Amino acid sequence: MFSRERILGLLTDKSVDRVACFSGMGTVWGQALQEYGYSFSEVHKSADKLARVAAFPAQAYGYECAVVPFDLCTEAEILGCEATFYPHQQQPIYPKIVRQIINSENDLSCLSIPEQVAGLARIPVVTEAIQRLKETVGQIVPVGSHVLGPYTLAGQVMDLNSLLRFTIRKPDKVMDLLSRLTELIIKICICYVEAGADYLTVREMGATTDILPPQIFTKMIKPHLKNIFENIRIPKILHICGGSLPLIHEMLDCGANAISVENKNGLAQTRSRAGSKPLIFGNLDGYGVLVNGTPKEVQAEVIRCLEEGSDGIWPSCEISLAAPENNLIAMIEATKNYGGKLWLRKNFCTKKKGAKR
Repeated sequence: MFSRERILGLLTDKSVDRVACFSGMGTVWGQALQEYGYSFSEVHKSADKLARVAAFPAQAYGYECAVVPFDLCTEAEILGCEATFYPHQQQPIYPKIVRQIINSENDLSCLSIPEQVAGLARIPVVTEAIQRLKETVGQIVPVGSHVLGPYTLAGQVMDLNSLLRFTIRKPDKVMDLLSRLTELIIKICICYVEAGADYLTVREMGATTDILPPQIFTKMIKPHLKNIFENIRIPKILHICGGSLPLIHEMLDCGANAISVENKNGLAQTRSRAGSKPLIFGNLDGYGVLVNGTPKEVQAEVIRCLEEGSDGIWPSCEISLAAPENNLIAMIEATKNYGGKLWLRKNFCTKKKGAKR
């Protein structure tokens, strides 16, 4: 099986030979920047460089996907926020929003969503990069993209502390804001799908129970996520950072083909709550093990994820640019070596007990 067939088959409930080693976040590895001599700041604004860097892990190491963009600022930039790309920093730093557009309660009601987004901000760069990836590696690996969830995007266009305060004190105004941001996110998703993306991840990091009570997710965020997923016609994944264990059933009810959880979220507990059927990705410790561990520790981490019920060896967030080459290779090789035996054995055992996958 090619990786493209394997991953898209898994996401559409077809039989596959093993778990894949892939991600729903941007596929930028430090080795790619070294290979091409690019600074991190320059790749975000060039479709050619974005695509080259995104394709490199698949071409050089057999990683099983190619995903753009690499940063979390595109959506907010469309609305008028300003991002910095740290062009003068020698060490790669992810872009960050430095000027927000909502600074008061009155601003909550003033946000307008453009009718067309295809030509705005860096959307043309991302869509062209998707098209280039389809041409270069799209026959072998699936091409993915991602968008922010509405609550996470709200935390980009305004101060997070203010957002949390308004969530409690002005919930109706925040709900209205989330509705408009959802409209924008759907339009961006349509752009990425039309460009050729094979799957999309909605990254609702700001909805973690580390920040919000579960009932706020259920009442204020879940309806908008369901709306987004209803409007995406390709396979889709919902990712939430941090502690999401109390939200597992709500996440599964949002309409995505799979959910992704961070390593802070106990995978065995997550699988126990979710049951055997739903697709669950993630949980591999992307920093403590993938950056600071040894290849043997990376292999053990992959095996742990498989034994605890992961359907995709998918780092809990972006792969750090500091991850050593040997560790990345160990992650991919361990998935190939054990992703069939352990995963298929797990599924066979659960089916024998009467569970359907």
